[in-house]
Amino acid sequence: MYRSISAEQYRRRLGFMPDYRVDAMLCYGTLYEDRVLAQLKEALADMKLRAEISDLPDPFLRFAKELKIGNKNIWFAIGYGGAWISEYVHWACLFGSKKNILLGSCGGLKPGIKQGDFIVPESSYGDESSVRIYNRESPIQYPDTKISDKIASKLESKGEKVWRGPIITCQAMIGETLEDIKQWSNEGYFGVEMESSTVFAVSNHFKVLCSASLYVGDNLIEEHHNLSDEYLAEADLRKQKQVTQIKIALSELLPSII
Repeated sequence: MYRSISAEQYRRRLGFMPDYRVDAMLCYGTLYEDRVLAQLKEALADMKLRAEISDLPDPFLRFAKELKIGNKNIWFAIGYGGAWISEYVHWACLFGSKKNILLGSCGGLKPGIKQGDFIVPESSYGDESSVRIYNRESPIQYPDTKISDKIASKLESKGEKVWRGPIITCQAMIGETLEDIKQWSNEGYFGVEMESSTVFAVSNHFKVLCSASLYVGDNLIEEHHNLSDEYLAEADLRKQKQVTQIKIALSELLPSII
């Protein structure tokens, strides 16, 4: 039912002007809104980009911000899991987004991947309803290859280690067992996180280009996780990776909308 509601109807319901548009979208998979917004501002300052950051008009959109750069609008949406973020991506696509990029972290599943490495996924397996409702044919969702290649190349040019391969989404992190981790690793997945398959499925439904850049927060197959002592000591490294991925994502979005 809700998929049949038009962009015009949603603009009116959410408090936008009739000609309101979104030019591009950044999604960030996290719980930590204030922390990520601070890193966004740091990235903008490093890039010498002047951006007006403002709230969106409706409480439904309270975990998204609008970045106005010149006369262009970029949505910066923060979500923990695919269900919530699927709505933001849906609306951004309806309102005209040309490119959607997911940022965030993931758990490593491949031996040898280090904390702080990046994964730019070639595909994402997701069996959640937020994926199936937009793509009933296959649980495997794909990003745009050209954008992913450019993001990986830009990360490598900054000296970052980048892995390319398939990842898997799981929306119940606390429910993951060691057997799940071993199975996913044996099946060849490089990482596990919560949002990429949803972002890809919704974007592809609307024929909007999409990609993802995920830094490795812990390597689960090597039993390095966020309750490990060393994880707490690596907080500064994670912040550095977050700022880096935001800067590279902005550099990829801006040529497409200016």
